[in-house]
Amino acid sequence: MGSNPTKVADGEVPDEKLAGTLSENRNIYKMLDMHGGGVLIKLARQCKEFGCYDMLDAYLDQEVRKFMYNAGKGKLMPIAELVKARNQERNAKLGAFSRKKGKGKSGPNILDEFDQEQAEMAGDLKKALKLLDGGGKGGKSESKYREMVWNLDDRGSMGEHVLAICLLQGTALHNIIAKRLIHFFPKLINDICTSEDYYGLSPLHMAIVNQDAQFTSILLRLGADLNQRCYGAFFCAEDQKASRTDSLEHEFVELTKNTNYTGSMYFGEYPLSFAVCTGHHDLFRMLLAKKANLNAQDTNGNTALHLCVIHDKMDMLDAVLDAGGNPRLANKQNLTALTLAARLAKKTMFNKILQLECEKVWTYGVSQCVAIPLTKIDTIDEVTGEMNDTSALSLVVYGESTQHLELMDGLIEQILDEKWKAYGRALWFRSLLGFIFFYCCFVSAYMLRPSSATTEHITRGRINDDGETESTNSSNYLQWHPIDTQCHLMYYSEWPWYHGWFRLGCEVMTIVVMLFQILFDLGDIRRIGFQKWFNFLKAFPAKLMFKGAFLFILISIPCRLACSFHEIFLTIDNTMAIISVLLVTQHFLYYMRAIPFVGPFVLMVYTIIATDLVRFAMIYSIFLVGFSQSFYLIFTSCERDSTLIKKTDPLGSEFNNIMENPVDALLRTFIMTIGEFSVLYREMAACDNFWMKWIGKIIFLIFETFVSILQFNLLIAMMTRTYETIFLTRKEWKRQWAQVILMLEMGLTPESRKMHLLRYTRPTGINKRVRSYVVVSRGDGEKTENEELAAREAKEEQKREERKQLLKKKQREHEIKAKALALMSAKLKTEVKKRRVLRQQTVDANSRL
Repeated sequence: MGSNPTKVADGEVPDEKLAGTLSENRNIYKMLDMHGGGVLIKLARQCKEFGCYDMLDAYLDQEVRKFMYNAGKGKLMPIAELVKARNQERNAKLGAFSRKKGKGKSGPNILDEFDQEQAEMAGDLKKALKLLDGGGKGGKSESKYREMVWNLDDRGSMGEHVLAICLLQGTALHNIIAKRLIHFFPKLINDICTSEDYYGLSPLHMAIVNQDAQFTSILLRLGADLNQRCYGAFFCAEDQKASRTDSLEHEFVELTKNTNYTGSMYFGEYPLSFAVCTGHHDLFRMLLAKKANLNAQDTNGNTALHLCVIHDKMDMLDAVLDAGGNPRLANKQNLTALTLAARLAKKTMFNKILQLECEKVWTYGVSQCVAIPLTKIDTIDEVTGEMNDTSALSLVVYGESTQHLELMDGLIEQILDEKWKAYGRALWFRSLLGFIFFYCCFVSAYMLRPSSATTEHITRGRINDDGETESTNSSNYLQWHPIDTQCHLMYYSEWPWYHGWFRLGCEVMTIVVMLFQILFDLGDIRRIGFQKWFNFLKAFPAKLMFKGAFLFILISIPCRLACSFHEIFLTIDNTMAIISVLLVTQHFLYYMRAIPFVGPFVLMVYTIIATDLVRFAMIYSIFLVGFSQSFYLIFTSCERDSTLIKKTDPLGSEFNNIMENPVDALLRTFIMTIGEFSVLYREMAACDNFWMKWIGKIIFLIFETFVSILQFNLLIAMMTRTYETIFLTRKEWKRQWAQVILMLEMGLTPESRKMHLLRYTRPTGINKRVRSYVVVSRGDGEKTENEELAAREAKEEQKREERKQLLKKKQREHEIKAKALALMSAKLKTEVKKRRVLRQQTVDANSRL
């Protein structure tokens, strides 16, 4: 934080800003500080005791007035200067590499030629500005000039003035001072804070945050600006703060569009949005009564409805919709309130908005039929047939959290089921059969290669193509030449029909099918764009590997043709074929994701590789590198000692160094972690150096304990946890199934999508293009699987509670009976004791007689 002086040279930052702390020696804090002190507080306390505010009024009129432009009448200032000061303050807080310079250029300041202290010129000046640059048309802060009241050089650390300090404190004495201030200086009600963190924060915003209905009413009555926007970093989404940049051409802060609207203080800039986020209905109605714009959009394009979804304000959602909020307005990410609820996985909000958008078709008893508009729900655009990646269905299916799985029930699941019946099942079977045909051709082309000829080439003719060993003196060996075998894959006519012509047919068929698939993919990319195409594809690692195999197959074609130039092309051809077979085979996992009893396990494999194995590899590699080099040094020392002993005793045993270099040490240590450690331990035990041998044994023991036992068991535990987490998530298969459906849908043409859309939707009203999905339900709607489970669990819990109460009642009855029996037993004992005493007394009396 820091003050906002206007006279600061470019690149220079005041020391107070660099300190970033509240400077209590400023003049404004002598009048009123942030700790409930100051001259004004003392005067207000005394005036309240005497019931006369003349002393306070005199101080405001004589002393406080000095800190304002034109004695409280205000002064028009270029917004470019305010933005420049804001940018300098932000850069003062950031590191040297994080600083961002303001963009754009500021025009000439036409106010330099005017004397704003002359009261008679104020009205003419504002009229001139309206003609020159719009002057804030419609009160939307479009003007390049802003009227400031409190002197910028005398503001607090937050760029605040005295009225702002009063509202920040919010005590009874501060409210008294605030009311006297706006009585003497009414223009203060629209004077904003100017610091980076609180820029644009007006007294109206503060009163709403304080939920002070009385003071808010006073400000509105005096003409507080309903369209004042707060651009401060404190009220910005957390994941957008790092992207804040300024432009001298406008007042608002430029932000990145990619955000999840994180942070509890993202309130949407407008006073009405602040009232919605604080959940105060009275303030909301006050602002509406003053004609506040209910559908005003902030820098992110969010309206009051969007903010209700972000902050889970269910009661305010009803109020905003009842007041006329537009649920179809989209923000800068093209998200309406409904699709935003889907993206943020707010199930309650999603169902509520969905219920409000439904149109009731008919009702019969407890049953009802409703039509749900699919404009922002389905992935197929009703007009163009293109895929909508910001639809509710797409956002739910590709959402990564477990909360998104909760939205897979109800409408989303029903639409997916309709898509599967309409075209998904047929496309899936067709695609699977096509891939099986391609796979058979490709594997046949690979398996029917004459591998014996490759062996002959590698052995330089020592083993012929019949698998027989040739002696170095035989005529076949002497006549062998590399050119005869390095192009053996091209000699189709010289091999049996299955190694020759049939293999050629399989290879040609493989290339033809692959080229057709590439052409289809290029058509999809041309239609929807590479970025969107890749976003669909990256959800399927198996399909990505399948597409990658095409590249290796294409590389092998020129290598096959160039085999006569060098034998390296034969090696590349074989290598590409091996990699391609591995990648193509993984494509079966893509089809397995749509099968209920296999799909979750495919996801488990992906998740374990992407999370557990990556974490384990990072930790394991540290231990592996460290211990391998330790063993390398030990074996090198043992070899050195063995060499010295060998010189003195030629008949002595020779040490076998199995770790001749650091790379061998790394591989040997890795092999040891999977259980093969007998060779290493045997060779280490044969070391002639006593100390090295025992140091090696100790390191071996530590390695086996902390790597082979501890870390591998830790890996097993992590994989087990991942397995159980996914296995217990019963809806995970639905997500896999849904992603396969949308992937198949992407391969359709827009016209085909529109035709399929007509099969499971009906027109809405008289507009035949707008489609709706019809749902027939009983009562308030059919319960989802989770709701049924919750109801069942609640009933079981109620039964358990009733049993507990019954048991407690029986225990209390048993305790009462036990106490009664104990009391009766005590009485009987007392009675018996009394009788014994009386009998004894009678006996004693008779004995005396």
